Amino acid sequence: MKAFWTTTWTAALVLATSFLAIILSHIALGVGPDSTPWPRLGTIVVFFWMLHRPGTMNVPVIFLLGLAQDLILGDIPGAGVLALIIAVIVLDRMLPPLRTMPLVWRWLGFGAFISVIFAIEWILTSAARLAFQPLDLVLLQGCTTIVVYPVISVALRQVLRIGRTPRRAL
Repeated sequence: MKAFWTTTWTAALVLATSFLAIILSHIALGVGPDSTPWPRLGTIVVFFWMLHRPGTMNVPVIFLLGLAQDLILGDIPGAGVLALIIAVIVLDRMLPPLRTMPLVWRWLGFGAFISVIFAIEWILTSAARLAFQPLDLVLLQGCTTIVVYPVISVALRQVLRIGRTPRRAL
């Protein structure tokens, strides 16, 4: 019975933090033409939970979160979902070794993860709108998302008391 409540609590925590991050990503920095998009906090949290709770963050949950992110952020429905699912499938073999690596290696893995997501999403959005989308905002949002990852990761690890896993020899 205790295992059931632990699993339920973990699933609720994963979903709550993911949806909160997606909603926070929707808030713009500034007003009008000077507004800057926030980093994709939802993607950061999805990657974090894929590393630390892979059993809870499975493909159906990632699909649901990707769809919610597309709808909340006002993106083309399906482009973000498909990009997230493809990135998860492509980089699936990279995740287990990253669980035991130091933060720098997880950060580099996240950089690869976010680069795949943003590239696929840019291609799908350009194809859906039948015109190349501007790259400057995509690169800005991608870079800020990569830069913010260590802060979010360390904060979540401290708040949730997720300890270091044993280090692997390289």
